[in-house]
Amino acid sequence: MSRRTHALHVITTGRQELEEVAAIVSRCPFELVDALHIREKHRSASELVRWYARLKPLLPHTAVLLNDRLDAALSAGADGVQLTGGSLSPTEARAIAPRGMTLGCSVHSAAEAAEAGRQGADFALFGHVYATGSKPGLKPRGLAGLKEAVEAADVPVLAIGGIEPQLVDDVLSTGAAGIAVLSSVLLHADPAGQIAAFREALDRTKHTPRRGLS
Repeated sequence: MSRRTHALHVITTGRQELEEVAAIVSRCPFELVDALHIREKHRSASELVRWYARLKPLLPHTAVLLNDRLDAALSAGADGVQLTGGSLSPTEARAIAPRGMTLGCSVHSAAEAAEAGRQGADFALFGHVYATGSKPGLKPRGLAGLKEAVEAADVPVLAIGGIEPQLVDDVLSTGAAGIAVLSSVLLHADPAGQIAAFREALDRTKHTPRRGLS
């Protein structure tokens, strides 16, 4: 999916309406972003299809994935789907998904990261690495947990959770293939500046991913 050494994924927050997100996407340098995830857990499949239809034309150089709902992703003709603990397994999804559809898998341990790869996921999304408002009261898994997941998986592992531009290099020191962020872009006062800052931090690192995204 990624044309770069390290990937930047941006994930919707579930706290904004479609037109608000579309306005941000329209005025920001999303050509610097490798994937946008539509993660709107409270919305119906038909709403997710509508979100995809609205946002994808604004993102000709960025993959757009739907979270959890393979049925909506198939209906929309989405670039991919991000599977979660309540979704179909990667094996089950791969049996249904068309050739070329990207399958990401959210994981929370080294064992889950390894299993995601065995089941045919294209990448694993591991978190949360740092404390984050989207996971209140849950202890972060830290860089040590991320490194264990990276080393256990035979697919690229992206990091998520409380990551800010100044933390990117530490995150990439684990061999992670990139990062995913939510509110630190889409709820930031300067989302365009944040995207540029994240991209610059990803591109200037001297660390290399253990497994890169193709």
